[in-house]
Amino acid sequence: MRAILVLWFAFFTTVSFADGSLMTPMTGVRTAPPIELPDSNGEPFSMKEFEGKYILVNFWAHWCGPCVKEFPAMQTLYDALKDDGFEIIAIHAGPPQGRVRPFLKKHNITFKTVLDANMSAHGWQVPALPVSYLINPDGKLVYKAVGPREWDIDQMRALMTEQE
Repeated sequence: MRAILVLWFAFFTTVSFADGSLMTPMTGVRTAPPIELPDSNGEPFSMKEFEGKYILVNFWAHWCGPCVKEFPAMQTLYDALKDDGFEIIAIHAGPPQGRVRPFLKKHNITFKTVLDANMSAHGWQVPALPVSYLINPDGKLVYKAVGPREWDIDQMRALMTEQE
């Protein structure tokens, strides 16, 4: 299964970056499904804590090389935009096997990371890892990115400005 995902990532990321877009617009108006999962410290978390903000929801796993590779860029993005009403929720898909917390500590990740050990976050379309969604302050899904990104700060600001 992992080999298939790796090949798919290699193909898709080559194709997806060809147009230079950070994320693609979502079609139709759809409210983001709720997220209520334990965070990386085992504490309960609800996406409701971030209501009224832009939220980048990223599905990833510790064994996914492209997922891990994009984390430093996501941290840089978070540091640059957190004072502008921007949050990140990174959802670890599958059992963490004791590797998530050490990874977060090693890479100084400060944005919210939650654990979905049983893959119970229903209503999200996760065709591959990583996949990310941008939610606007009204709770609507507005953009999607399948595959890893460099998470350019100016491009994300532009996406957020388009939604105002």
